[in-house]
Amino acid sequence: MKRTNRRDFLRGAALAAGASVAGRSFAIGTSRRNGPTWVDLQVNGRVGVSFTGDDLTEEGVLKVVEALRDGGTEGFLATICTCPDEMAVHDLRTIRKAMKKYPECEKRILGFHMEGPFVSNVFGYSGAHNRKWTRDCDFKVFEKWQDAADGMIRIVTIDGDRGNAEDFTRRVTAAGAVISLGHTTTWKTEDLNRLAKAGARMFTHLGNAMPNEVPRHHNQIWTVLSNQNYTPMFISDGFHLPKEMLHVYVRSRPLDQLVTVSDCSYPGGLPPGTYVRNGSVSVLEPNGFLRGPQTKSLHGSSCLIAHCVKTLMSPEVGLSYTDCLKIARENPLKLIGKEGWQS
Repeated sequence: MKRTNRRDFLRGAALAAGASVAGRSFAIGTSRRNGPTWVDLQVNGRVGVSFTGDDLTEEGVLKVVEALRDGGTEGFLATICTCPDEMAVHDLRTIRKAMKKYPECEKRILGFHMEGPFVSNVFGYSGAHNRKWTRDCDFKVFEKWQDAADGMIRIVTIDGDRGNAEDFTRRVTAAGAVISLGHTTTWKTEDLNRLAKAGARMFTHLGNAMPNEVPRHHNQIWTVLSNQNYTPMFISDGFHLPKEMLHVYVRSRPLDQLVTVSDCSYPGGLPPGTYVRNGSVSVLEPNGFLRGPQTKSLHGSSCLIAHCVKTLMSPEVGLSYTDCLKIARENPLKLIGKEGWQS
């Protein structure tokens, strides 16, 4: 692994431009001007538009795509979070309509990441997901989703301790999508191995969606990092994980076994303030930190993948631009079966 030098850092910082923190944008660098840039497997929304909601429109989808493009995101998975079944179907259909209507959407949306509702309802592990909508795994629901998505669901995040998780993993894998564990109480190596045998391959935003206090030795951070069956995804926006932890992550595994994502959410790109959607209240602070109003718990990120790359190229983490192309482009594309894709 190559350490960052000044030329690498400046070159990468230019390409990582366009990340907006609390309404303040860096200089824009897009794929058209600088060659291939970043691919994000977890985008929940942007500039006031969420991919999860009854009010999602085709024009709203285009608005997000353009904001992401201008911020250096070349391709991404539209992520739909825990919600009622009918809402998820509406959102999938709306995004597919936008893709058929607008060439820019068709070019940049690489598919869908379904983050829930088959996730934990245990406080801490559930994160910002509405626990009343979480449920056991149901393959019939996945089939309904795939019909609405025209077969473009690439990743499904589940809690490995949910009912039917192992059978669901086996059937979803056979159908061509990737199972990622996340928002999960699963941590024991034997359980991780059992689910990996059924087809699970990834772990969603490792180190987050956990209680603030866990056993110091026996927890999913260590067992996932040590398990070669899983590709850890992690959020490197500078808020979700400290740089010291990112430093450990990128040295604990070969770079071709790691993926960074933004977890970008709908308040990103908006002014600081309080925002409400689907009964959930989020506060965007002036420094870009996005949290629940009563606690410091995170409600997704206000940052784009370009900003996450800048964090990885900081001296404290120490990756080069070439390293980041692997973690924030090549590996994500390979995992969703789009190796070699260009917009």
